[in-house]
Amino acid sequence: METAMTIFLSVAVAHMLAVASPGPDFAVVVRQSLAFGRAAGLWTALGIGCGITVHVAYGLFGLGWASERWPFLLDLLGWAGAAFLIWMGQGALRSQPSAEDTASAPAEAGRWHRYWLIGLLTNVLNPKAMLFFVALFSAVVTGPVGPGLQWLLGLWLPLTTFAWFALVATLLSDPRLRTPLQKKAWLIDRGMGGVLLLLAGLMIWRLLG
Repeated sequence: METAMTIFLSVAVAHMLAVASPGPDFAVVVRQSLAFGRAAGLWTALGIGCGITVHVAYGLFGLGWASERWPFLLDLLGWAGAAFLIWMGQGALRSQPSAEDTASAPAEAGRWHRYWLIGLLTNVLNPKAMLFFVALFSAVVTGPVGPGLQWLLGLWLPLTTFAWFALVATLLSDPRLRTPLQKKAWLIDRGMGGVLLLLAGLMIWRLLG
């Protein structure tokens, strides 16, 4: 029987490797941070961290059976995620140069919920994330999980996810990096829009394949 600490360390290491790898979450945080500043990036990172709690529930409370019994749920999640990335990508591709540099305007204080929701939906609507957590917990957790370990993982995974993307947002929104890029912000925004559309295309390809 594996000890609680062994399970925790196995899940934590695998999770950090997955979080640090490029994907929709990373692309969205990069775009929000460069286009709208640190506050937008941090709120987006918080939304992603909150989204992780949904996937943790799949693994910890045995909700993987739902995807096995009703596999179309994963397809629906995948199509919804692809549609969301397309919506984000095409919006970014329409960015235009502006004398007032509105593309690099700071995040509006009253729109924090928008940035948070973008992060949340980007993560929750990613079927790859759901499959990762279901497979991870199925492979690592071989017996009943005590409430102490449940609470530890339930707090650790979302918090470390937020911490990683908050670090990314903080670094990218540093004035020493962001200010020189402001004149080309619309080009960067278009580039990130292309990345989001590419990720959506890959998601659709997997769904059709």
